[in-house]
Amino acid sequence: MLKLDRADIIAPACLAEYDYRTQRWDDFKSDCKKQLRFALFQFQGIPGITLENTREYGLRCAYCESAIRNEGHIEHFRRKNPKHGYPELTFEWSNFFLACGANTHCGHYKDRPSAAAYNPDELVKPDEHNPEHYFYFHSTGEVRVRSPLSPEDNHRATETIRVFGLNDNALAGARAKAVSTYKNIKAEDFEELMSWDDADINEYLQGEIEATRWHPYATTIKHFLCSNI
Repeated sequence: MLKLDRADIIAPACLAEYDYRTQRWDDFKSDCKKQLRFALFQFQGIPGITLENTREYGLRCAYCESAIRNEGHIEHFRRKNPKHGYPELTFEWSNFFLACGANTHCGHYKDRPSAAAYNPDELVKPDEHNPEHYFYFHSTGEVRVRSPLSPEDNHRATETIRVFGLNDNALAGARAKAVSTYKNIKAEDFEELMSWDDADINEYLQGEIEATRWHPYATTIKHFLCSNI
């Protein structure tokens, strides 16, 4: 899960033209939806690079960090459903993320008809919380709850993994594959690396983390490098 900063992104002005009391999501016009999607590209992509004509470059799901293809899914963090959700947030900029569109995890999984009940106030919201405080992304692909955490934070982390399906088998496999290049490093190369002084090892480590910063599953790569080198 990514830590996101919404502060520098201007909400599409057209959102103010919609009122949840008289309009529903189905009334949301394509031109405003296009503006919203573009704002989300800026919000979740590489600053100044992931623009409308390069939308697939550096653009990752806010929840699972997989690459977003075919524009992704405009996701309401708090459900817009009038019966079970928060209809007043249907057109609220702070309630939008861009998700991968998978059905076995992330936004669609969270709000599927058969989903167990959850309280969105008890979930990690990536523009309000730092996911790295709550989660450790293991090289096996599993998302684990950090320890130690307060009981409240432990519950928030556990609920987030459950509700978003972050340990879906296919997703875990994709994370594990993302670190395979580093896991398969030859023994002699690793021994040479460990013979370097601490400053050079740290420089290498930071260089690799920066080089993969915008890759899918970058947090898994980062946590593997930090724990093994």
